[in-house]
Amino acid sequence: MQSIFKMKKLFQNIVTSPSLLSLILSLSALIFAIFLQYKFNLIPCYLCELQRYGYVVALLLAILGIKYKDNNIFPTLISIAFLAVFIIAFWHKGIEAYWWSPTSECTEMSYNIGTLQEELEKANTEKPTASCDQLSPTLLNITLVEWSLMYAFVSFISVTFLLLKRIIGKKNEFKKL
Repeated sequence: MQSIFKMKKLFQNIVTSPSLLSLILSLSALIFAIFLQYKFNLIPCYLCELQRYGYVVALLLAILGIKYKDNNIFPTLISIAFLAVFIIAFWHKGIEAYWWSPTSECTEMSYNIGTLQEELEKANTEKPTASCDQLSPTLLNITLVEWSLMYAFVSFISVTFLLLKRIIGKKNEFKKL
């Protein structure tokens, strides 16, 4: 009976704390990305790596937000981090769908071609990256880029909703005094 109470309390904390929800969302996204990379050998492209950095930032801010739970600055910054991840995911979808042209970081072409020796050394030392403009693998007939876009959007909306709910709740408490 006590374990059910603890689970209920944990769930209640998750759905009311933007920082705790962000910790779970960011950690889940990073674990899933690393799982796909190492279990299925899916090499991330440049934009996928940028999204991972956004989730790392959100994760670090979530840890700080849990530590300083009465401060709204961390959930606000987390919301901005999730918005940045969403924008990168949208940009990635646009490149994959050929809505706009990719940047030089997103294509397999190299514009700065050196000597044969330099290129061979670069090929042996640089880690491989995927091309952003190639169609990513699909799951349930939806590309991984589209899944990433939806996940980033839901993460942004969820955390922002909890943050606004928290801010409005504090204003109502202040008015009652």
